[in-house]
Amino acid sequence: MVLSFAYWYYGLIALSVVLLGASLSHGKNWRLLVLHLMVAGIIHPFEVVVMLTGGYYYIPGIVPDPQVDSLIGALVSDLLIVPASAVAINSFSLSWRFILGIAAVFTGIDWLYVKAGVYVHFWWKSIYTGIGIIILYAIGRRFWLGLQEKQPSLVFRLLTIYLTYIPIPIVINFVVSRVFNIFKFEYLLFSALEKNHPVINAVHIILTGLVFTLCFGLRLRFRYRLLGIILLVSVNLALGYYNIFVSPIEMSSQYLTLVPIIGALFVFALFHVAKLNYLFP
Repeated sequence: MVLSFAYWYYGLIALSVVLLGASLSHGKNWRLLVLHLMVAGIIHPFEVVVMLTGGYYYIPGIVPDPQVDSLIGALVSDLLIVPASAVAINSFSLSWRFILGIAAVFTGIDWLYVKAGVYVHFWWKSIYTGIGIIILYAIGRRFWLGLQEKQPSLVFRLLTIYLTYIPIPIVINFVVSRVFNIFKFEYLLFSALEKNHPVINAVHIILTGLVFTLCFGLRLRFRYRLLGIILLVSVNLALGYYNIFVSPIEMSSQYLTLVPIIGALFVFALFHVAKLNYLFP
């Protein structure tokens, strides 16, 4: 039964790869990958809120830990299949008739997964998925049009940098902290039994994303960019000092400083091949 559950999600992963590959091959434009990351970046915070409020729960059956397993299901949705479908819509310039049809398909998949027992609703309903997908596709279309502009507005340029960066630390932190259990964020909130790992992780990622965006997306003097780096290092030191960053292998909390560095290098490389002059104005 566990393997049959996993195949439902493996199918989505395979479909995501096919959609993204076909979109890049057809569009021959690396800005489509930027769009993919932007859509993923805007989905994930919403998904975190819904999951923390008990809206739904994923059951991929991929790993034994139920919490990690549910997060894997969320990542398949947030970082793969939904963004890939948004990319395909824009790469192939699909009309709203097709877009509404795709949204209906996702609503049906949501319902089917609930019936199959590989996805559980609590207060969430399948129709909410359909409505959310339509809104997301509209946002994705606006993003794609903005990425074609030769002189985008400052707000759009900063938003592009931020949303393109955000999925990178999400993936790195998930793999290192949840899959390999190398570290975790631990905070006693209200009682000794309550821990707030997802919230602290989300806040830390948002903070690093904002610092990265402002340091490299604005025309700042070097000392202000250096101040941003010092801020991140200081925050990471504080996480270790107050025992919020906990590592079973006694890894230093300064490991977290490497995450934005890796994310920055990836964004620099992607923007270069996509010919987006958004950095270092």
